[in-house]
Amino acid sequence: MATRVDSWIWSIRLTKTRSAAGAACRAGHVRVNGATAKPAQVITVGDEVRVRVGGRERIVEVVREVAKRVSATVAAACYIDKSPPPPSKEVLTSQPRRDRGAGRPTKRERRELDRFRAPTMVALLAALMLVVVGCGGGSKGGGGDDGPPKAPGDAGTGPYFGECGNLTTEEVVKITGFGGLQNTVNNTSSCEWSSNNLRTGAVVSFNWYRGSPIDRERATEQLSRAVTENVEIKGHKGFIAWDETICEIGIAFGADFFEWSVRADYTSQMPTQQICAATRQLSTMSIERSSS
Repeated sequence: MATRVDSWIWSIRLTKTRSAAGAACRAGHVRVNGATAKPAQVITVGDEVRVRVGGRERIVEVVREVAKRVSATVAAACYIDKSPPPPSKEVLTSQPRRDRGAGRPTKRERRELDRFRAPTMVALLAALMLVVVGCGGGSKGGGGDDGPPKAPGDAGTGPYFGECGNLTTEEVVKITGFGGLQNTVNNTSSCEWSSNNLRTGAVVSFNWYRGSPIDRERATEQLSRAVTENVEIKGHKGFIAWDETICEIGIAFGADFFEWSVRADYTSQMPTQQICAATRQLSTMSIERSSS
């Protein structure tokens, strides 16, 4: 019997309730083999499942299919945990916390929070300046001083990306060369095309993250992909990550970013270079068609 991804992540105790697992899927916080998953998405042994829960992304490989809640001991034998380590206790304790039920901060408490954050922001800007200076030191022309780096903008201040990154299904099929793709997910923040309902074939996805740091997504890619490198498209910077049959590109716009993911059929002989070329073209077209 086929196992649904929402049932599986609840059964292995990644979420506390079945309804929470379904809600995570509908919110775009669950991905299977790099593509956004619906609650009814079927998983099989060997699939990679990513779940954003509790401010942390869990990355697990399916070892055994289960559809009913099991004990923690049994659950641990149903997957291989590839998740990055959680923040250290020192990092967690250094973050300011507010007692539950204490209500909104007073003006005095907000001033104290601002004083706490100020040194951190100064240190962050100084580190960013060193990175920019180091990267720009070898530029041609010798006089291109762009000034100090700017902090990322507020969430949602980046450009607007229309439905499915402003690309049609026909364009996605033509660019990737994947025949038989159908648009299976389409909402305000994500789109997905798959060659079959089981998602065992070719899969292409577009995700638009607003107010989510791209560095966290890049760190996840570094742990799960063979290669992760910097990339720049149309003057916008981000990352490109690839493995045997999959290539993903994330491009930042202040506090927002989008990600295109292209995965060929596991039986395909398509070179990774060709998969990444298609991913780059999709990203380029989304940038060109975006609006402020």
